[in-house]
Amino acid sequence: MVMEDVSLIDLACGISSALDYISPTVTGHHRRVGMASVMFGSHLGITAPSLVDLLLAGLLHDIGAFSMDRPLDGLGFDSDLEEHAVVGYRLLRDHPFLERASRAVLYHHTSWRDLRVIRQEGDRETLLMANIINLADRVDILRRVGTRKYERKDVERTVAGFSSDMYAPEALRAFTELVDNGIFWALMEDQEMPVRDLLSRELLDVRITPDQLIDFSGFFTRIIDFRSRHTATHTAGVAESAVLLARFAGMDEQEQKSMRLAGNLHDIGKLAVPTELLDKPGALEKDEYVRVQDHATVCAEVLRSIPGLGEVADWACQHHERLNGKGYPLGLTADQLSLGSRIMQVADVHTAITEDRPYRKGMSREQALAVLRSMAEKGFLDADIVDLVIDNHDHLDAVRSMVQSRALSEFERFARGIG
Repeated sequence: MVMEDVSLIDLACGISSALDYISPTVTGHHRRVGMASVMFGSHLGITAPSLVDLLLAGLLHDIGAFSMDRPLDGLGFDSDLEEHAVVGYRLLRDHPFLERASRAVLYHHTSWRDLRVIRQEGDRETLLMANIINLADRVDILRRVGTRKYERKDVERTVAGFSSDMYAPEALRAFTELVDNGIFWALMEDQEMPVRDLLSRELLDVRITPDQLIDFSGFFTRIIDFRSRHTATHTAGVAESAVLLARFAGMDEQEQKSMRLAGNLHDIGKLAVPTELLDKPGALEKDEYVRVQDHATVCAEVLRSIPGLGEVADWACQHHERLNGKGYPLGLTADQLSLGSRIMQVADVHTAITEDRPYRKGMSREQALAVLRSMAEKGFLDADIVDLVIDNHDHLDAVRSMVQSRALSEFERFARGIG
């Protein structure tokens, strides 16, 4: 299977929908801020390449509030503005595709007065983009948060009173000139409308190559895993194990890349799982277990909304299905599960039982292989893939351990930086 290029807009909308699952109080917020920012920026003459960065920054502007046991329970988090902006910047900055967006996220709660000072060290357009996001964020919050949710005219009057010390004059002008635009308010009020109708052809034509997509997915492993100290290295272990098993199974280089992407994204649905359940050291109650199981359904909803992922979405989202039909969420059977899905299932189980967690040590070689053999004999896992683990266990486990140690070091450095 050869991975296709993916539309940036489709990917961005998928990202936005994934973030919505973290807290129901922010449903649609990131999409609205991202799209409103693009409308402001386009109105001010910002060109397509920069609008790409503006859209990504708008969609991800509060990503720092979701990590490191800091779930976003609402939009009124004024005491934490600087911290979550810095955390968001640090989450994004190491990925070349997100480097400029990360700087806009860093400054999205900084006043225009202070940005005028910073401008001596950075390019003005990026700082203007940060301020545009700040304004779009404020407009959406005025409409939705607090005991009094502002009507449209209230928002217009409030913005008219904003100081040019806080917001760039051109950003305020863009809002003033767009307030009579029915499309703008339809967007802000979440009325049904195709997002593509708001964007220029230049922006719609921007596509992400498979290699860029894999790099981008590496950023999402941080968001998924860093929400819980108990799972801070899980995705790295699963992805690396899946790639090795794919190689042992005879998959070509392109298929191995697809497997890495699927591994990086397989737990994206855990964004919908409360951190207290991810962190719970003991057995889950029945209703809690059902809630955790929902992550596989959420994974499918998010990834299948992005055209071009194809089998990658299946491989990622079917990691809890079992050949005997006793898995979840759909209870698929052997004839419905491809080689890639079977590899991901074994990689996920093997990583889960061998990795150390803060509340327990991973299984020994003998214990882990006994579990895998038993699951294969009972028809849960593919016996041929389990045999690949058995035949290559020392190498597979050494690589898994090395990759997870590296991921843990990254996590600890990140945690020290915001502790």
